[in-house]
Amino acid sequence: GSIMHPLRRRNSAFTLIELLVVIAIIAVLIALLLPAVQQAREAARRTQCRNNLKQFGLAMHNYENTFRCFQRANYASNTTSTTGWQGFSGHVMLLPYMDQTTIYNQIDFTQSFWGGSNANLKATKIPAFLCPSDLGWNYSTYGNDGNTGGGGNNYSVSGGPSLLMLGVTGGGVGGSPGTPIGFDDQIGVCNLFRNIRIANLTDGTSNTIAASETIIGDGNSTTFTLGDVIRGATISFPNTFATQAQLTTFSASCSPTTHYGITGKNWINGMPGQSFFNTLNPPNSPNVDCMECGGCAWYDARGVINARSRHVGGVHCLMADGSVRFLSNNIDINTWQRLGAIADGNPVGDF
Repeated sequence: GSIMHPLRRRNSAFTLIELLVVIAIIAVLIALLLPAVQQAREAARRTQCRNNLKQFGLAMHNYENTFRCFQRANYASNTTSTTGWQGFSGHVMLLPYMDQTTIYNQIDFTQSFWGGSNANLKATKIPAFLCPSDLGWNYSTYGNDGNTGGGGNNYSVSGGPSLLMLGVTGGGVGGSPGTPIGFDDQIGVCNLFRNIRIANLTDGTSNTIAASETIIGDGNSTTFTLGDVIRGATISFPNTFATQAQLTTFSASCSPTTHYGITGKNWINGMPGQSFFNTLNPPNSPNVDCMECGGCAWYDARGVINARSRHVGGVHCLMADGSVRFLSNNIDINTWQRLGAIADGNPVGDF
């Protein structure tokens, strides 16, 4: 008789071509998913950034409720020079209203912002002052303020559409060089000597910018990067407001030969480029940040310091009513400047 053989089973396996096809499909899926993951992460970072500004706004209103005015942009220490560049920021005054009373109580206001024990305190990173979308460079050695680290700062208070300059002793505002800026030219929510109450915001709290995002510099004084501050330019336009043409011409005149990438290094310091900006150029402007003083040790002169962020398309702005708006880079320059002024009397409309 015939012998029956058991059925032979064919071993199941992927061919090389099938494996390559599967790998290619997985690669395509990953390539499709990665941008979505990055967008989700950035959306989360933007939400955190927005929440930080809301916390900042709440602190500002608690301060105003206590002292009947918003915090100023600069508070001179007992050892501050006549231009006040060694002074403390309004951020320092908000610390007790941001669960940072322990740090506030350790600050020595008889010293400069880096003097004595302040040298270590100023290196403290305060999460509420930092936007997670920024790059957050390490300032362990760079800078001319004692060569110690800075905690970093991404939120600057608004001096409005006014050139910035630190105050001299005796009530005038100014520095060397430049035309002194008087009280009437201090038209932002946070100024150098002029205290602003809610009652002063006659344009309406919801129509006035109190603070905005600014970026932390790269600490590189050799290679210029947009956001670095240039020094030594000549300003030939008024102390308040400016046309687009004037601002563009000024930017073109600012040579990056003398520039500093230490913007946003110190939340403790009440200086333009550290904790305070003006609303002249629209957000993330291609125009450079530039001051007129070439011999200053810091940024104590008239100048243009722009709102900037690492987000795509604009910056988060804290309005004086405590709300946070994301304002586009394409916002009309007149609207932007009017939003910065507390009482210019011009209706803003939709923005």
